[in-house]
Amino acid sequence: MASKPKPSNPTKPPKRDAILDAMLDIVVERGFHDAPMSLLAQRSGASAGVIYHYFPSKEAIIHALYERISALKRESILAGFSLDQDPRETFILGCLNTYAFYRKHKREMRFYEQYAHAGFPCGPENASFNAPKDDRAKAFAHRFSNHSKGGVLNEWPQPVLNELTINLVVRLAGLPHKLPEPLLREIAESMWQVVKAK
Repeated sequence: MASKPKPSNPTKPPKRDAILDAMLDIVVERGFHDAPMSLLAQRSGASAGVIYHYFPSKEAIIHALYERISALKRESILAGFSLDQDPRETFILGCLNTYAFYRKHKREMRFYEQYAHAGFPCGPENASFNAPKDDRAKAFAHRFSNHSKGGVLNEWPQPVLNELTINLVVRLAGLPHKLPEPLLREIAESMWQVVKAK
């Protein structure tokens, strides 16, 4: 008598995702340098052979996880973005989306920050690596560039604009208590008045 195939568990992530999820947990808990493959195999439920089937090295796993988080972040921040929108409304929506993303994905952003500071090729010194990955992201980045480059922002250096906008939103998202949306909109409106081209 032939045995019946085991039913698949719909809540169990595919092996590749399980490996990435386990690596995220390990790095957030222990850092990159204390993330042995043996622990990854134990946490992911995948043998070393299965892990190496999907990824040629530990660095490849870390990079794939960074790419997955980058894509999630990009999609979350660009949710609702359209070139038909008024730039002010797009800016405010982007601030609200960024705040929501950072509130919801604190573990992912802890990994992301560690990745940026660990010497992997994602820092500002590697602009091509950080370039927008799709047309919508490119359009968003172009719109929110300096006025002299065709965008809607004033001529301050990009690090200054980032500090007054995205970095402020990220710090607000890290506060212990969630801020109400009307207050976030008011803050975003104030930031817009400061950074928009006159």
